[in-house]
Amino acid sequence: MAWRRLLESALPSRAVMFDTTLRDGEQTAGAALRPDDKVRLAEALADLGVDVIEAGFPPVSSGESTAIKEITAAGLSSKVCVLSRCEKSDIDAAAKVNPQWIHVFIATSDIHLKHKLRMTREQVLEKAVSSVEYAKSYGFTVHFSAEDATRTEVPYLLQVFQAVEKAGADSLDIPDTVGTIIPTAMKRLVATVKNSVKIPVAVHCHDDFGLAVANSLAGVEAGAEIVHATINGIGERAGNASLEEVAASLKFLYGVETNIRFEKIFRVSRLVERLMGITVPKNKAIVGDNAFAHESGIHVHGILGSPTTYEPVMPEVFGRRRRIVFGKHSGIHGLEAFLREYGYSVDRDKISSILRSVKEVADGGGKVSEELVLSLADEVYGRTGRQRSYVKNVYLMLSNDRFTAGCELMVAGEFVKGEGLGSSAVEAALSAALNAVRKVVDVQIVDMKVHAPYFVNHAAEAEVVISAAGEELVGRGLGQDPVHAVVSAVASAAHQLLFSQRRLEAG
Repeated sequence: MAWRRLLESALPSRAVMFDTTLRDGEQTAGAALRPDDKVRLAEALADLGVDVIEAGFPPVSSGESTAIKEITAAGLSSKVCVLSRCEKSDIDAAAKVNPQWIHVFIATSDIHLKHKLRMTREQVLEKAVSSVEYAKSYGFTVHFSAEDATRTEVPYLLQVFQAVEKAGADSLDIPDTVGTIIPTAMKRLVATVKNSVKIPVAVHCHDDFGLAVANSLAGVEAGAEIVHATINGIGERAGNASLEEVAASLKFLYGVETNIRFEKIFRVSRLVERLMGITVPKNKAIVGDNAFAHESGIHVHGILGSPTTYEPVMPEVFGRRRRIVFGKHSGIHGLEAFLREYGYSVDRDKISSILRSVKEVADGGGKVSEELVLSLADEVYGRTGRQRSYVKNVYLMLSNDRFTAGCELMVAGEFVKGEGLGSSAVEAALSAALNAVRKVVDVQIVDMKVHAPYFVNHAAEAEVVISAAGEELVGRGLGQDPVHAVVSAVASAAHQLLFSQRRLEAG
């Protein structure tokens, strides 16, 4: 990056990723994980390459303790850490779940001392030191946080950090607990702390002003070796620093290595999204649905020439696929490339006519599906006999809190029917669509996501990933409701699979 020459920094060669999805992330309002889900996520995080997993806070509940015990017993490649207040009872509870790390914390800002702890600075300092010493007596690797550090008077913060270092702390954390610091100040604060202690320093940033990732990176610029983050940036209030954004920025912008296996990051993101029930915004960096989607004709033309024109990193690096979207901003080059994939000849007059129709639909507020583009192409090219896939009919019934769905599909020229049951309308529709397409091709569902805005002129959108014989295909569908969108997406994915197989057989 050309701008690196402008950077004054003390970058470490490698950064330790401290993931707190299972602790701070689960503190997201309304989020809760079953013990089995926490174990499943911990395994996924370890496979992703996270260095330290903060598995939870044992005193929260018996289920929390049970889950943490299972995680610590799982033999994961990541170090397992638990949170603890500077209280002997918390540290004793931590010892019972057998973690390798313990993250002890106490607030140090005058705001917290006065209104929460009702303690003096001297009392907090003494408690911090005694707690670190007690935690070390168990043999833990001790990670100490000064809660609300960025609103703490710096001389006192340094006094606390130096005292706990002397008491045996293995590393220190600077939490921006309510997200109020700015990057230039974070960089200076970390540099000040680094000059005052000899043990590694971490940053833990919240996103109340949208600065969590920027502040985390500023901390690393100043020499912080450990970064706290969560998958998808979930967490208290507006969330934490996003692990995928921090790790990608460190690697591809700063040249700082981590142990993160980037090709696995999208799957882990979707797993967190499903288990936590917190939808990732479409425009979210790295893992959002639109992160590698292009509509603008100028951008698509550039992408077709060389993806580096409008993509700083290839989508495959993150386990993603590039997507060309059709709408009012589409250009002829993208439409031409899409139609060529489906066997249409290059005829600029015909393609221009299709493009005009696409823009008319989009100008009216409608969304343009791939199926609509192919239908327009059939009409313009006069290819009414082409084997296509589309939804002919969908029906839904509810009885005794169980949904029954049925669908009639045309899949690559073959008419098929399917029925399915589910606890929700979408689940039943997915089952019905899969049962229908399995009559022509054996497929398994890998992933699914639905966007269903309840606004006039905004269609529901669905994306499904299916697999067959080791090949994965992504199908996308639009519909007046989520049920129709899901069925359409399955039909689209099945069509792509059959089209790919038949093209291979023919060639």
